[in-house]
Amino acid sequence: MEIHEKIELIRSRKGITKKHIAERCNRTSAWYTGISQGRTKIDVNTLIKIADALDVDVKIFFDDKLSESRNNGNKQAI
Repeated sequence: MEIHEKIELIRSRKGITKKHIAERCNRTSAWYTGISQGRTKIDVNTLIKIADALDVDVKIFFDDKLSESRNNGNKQAI
């Protein structure tokens, strides 16, 4: 699973809006749409801001267990 897919998975599980993340990153909703669709590259600082907006540790985006939980249909506590 790509990082943008993990971001979207966590965002949707937590019920956080795309607009909320965009605002927390001082960006537009259109910018976040590019992120969520994998069209916009994410630098480290932006990834940290997104993690903060989602209230998760940035390391979760590199956790293979998150990918496994989606592939197996299991829900991982986030």
